[in-house]
Amino acid sequence: MAIHRRAALARIVGAGIVGSGMAGVDLSMAQSLRIRRPVSSLSANDPDLVALRRAIPLMKSSGVWGQQIALHADMRQRHHSSWRFLPWHRLQLVWFERQVARFSGRTNFALPYWDWDDDRIPAIVSSDPVLAMPNRQAGPADSLRAFMRRNGQEFRGRLTDDFSTFFGRARNVGTPAQGGYSGSAEWSGHNMIHGFVGGDMGRLDRSPNDPLFWMHHANIDRIWTLWHMRNSDGLYPKPWRDEVFSGFIDTRGRLAPSVIAAATMRTASFGYDYPFDPTPPLVFAAAPMRKVQLKTINLSGDILSPQKALVTIPADALGASKAQATGFLEVRPDAEAPSVVRIRSLADGQEVDQELVFLVPSGACESRQGLRINLDGAWNGEARTSRTLEIGVRPLEGRGGTTTTALLSFILDADLTWLE
Repeated sequence: MAIHRRAALARIVGAGIVGSGMAGVDLSMAQSLRIRRPVSSLSANDPDLVALRRAIPLMKSSGVWGQQIALHADMRQRHHSSWRFLPWHRLQLVWFERQVARFSGRTNFALPYWDWDDDRIPAIVSSDPVLAMPNRQAGPADSLRAFMRRNGQEFRGRLTDDFSTFFGRARNVGTPAQGGYSGSAEWSGHNMIHGFVGGDMGRLDRSPNDPLFWMHHANIDRIWTLWHMRNSDGLYPKPWRDEVFSGFIDTRGRLAPSVIAAATMRTASFGYDYPFDPTPPLVFAAAPMRKVQLKTINLSGDILSPQKALVTIPADALGASKAQATGFLEVRPDAEAPSVVRIRSLADGQEVDQELVFLVPSGACESRQGLRINLDGAWNGEARTSRTLEIGVRPLEGRGGTTTTALLSFILDADLTWLE
């Protein structure tokens, strides 16, 4: 049954105080930070899991659960494929966490996260009748890494990405067809896990209906926190800081106050944190190298068919010792079946690097999607005569369907350095 956001919100607001008289909870005022822990480390009777299992049926019967699904579906065009993805979902998790605290009575509830180092869907999420979903395409015995290998993908670190590569870029909300660009925090692990789990998790308009959605997004939120720890506040550009987020419903059924992105940079602002190793990583400085030449190139892809494009890198760019390269990819995704964009770097016809981007099905969604992809690896290896980027689209292995995703444009930007 379709869930319509306006009807869902009307039920929530009309109910007055959500939860039949339960007292309000302002978790941001907690004296100590709540720690979100990996779900794999929790026993079945852990207080946070008990609270989650107690709250979900009550949230469903009250309409709050449906409101969460409807809100995500209604906002998917505004807060996906853009630099709004991370802060918007952080705020959604915060309000979801507070609703669970309210309905369960556990005022210090902390949402568990699904650490992708675990190779399978957490056992408790598959076995517990409240947390399990019958339409998941991945079962408790299915290996995430095996799924990734079948699709030619592996986890790659994204914590060293710059702001625009990690977050993406701004979206023009008034003209979604002109799009924004997803950052690596969105198109990398995020999309891949949605495609792996399948079922409701594989649809932007239904994904919050799966309890695993919240644990999955808590892990993405954790990765943002790790990225933030490695970088400075100064990396966040002012236009991003000034972005305004609204439309959330508080625990009393009222419209929550608007929040600017700058207020979302630290988890402590919302009363929670993650269990991190306090020891900073060792950093070894490389010997200085003298720059002898700098050059910037901008290349457009040659669209050969709806599913294939080529970019030929000029011969004079092949000798660069260092490259900071970014691909700007625009596609029209298949709304009903997941697909994969594969970018192969060919040196003299031999593959030297590969990058894959998962596109999850989204139901009724905007007609275009943009992605910003780090392609420094396109300069891996030596090319004596030629180097080409081959861009292709194919169905996600093991999830059925035929690819109707179309490539619309591809632009390669690269800052090249010749070092002595």
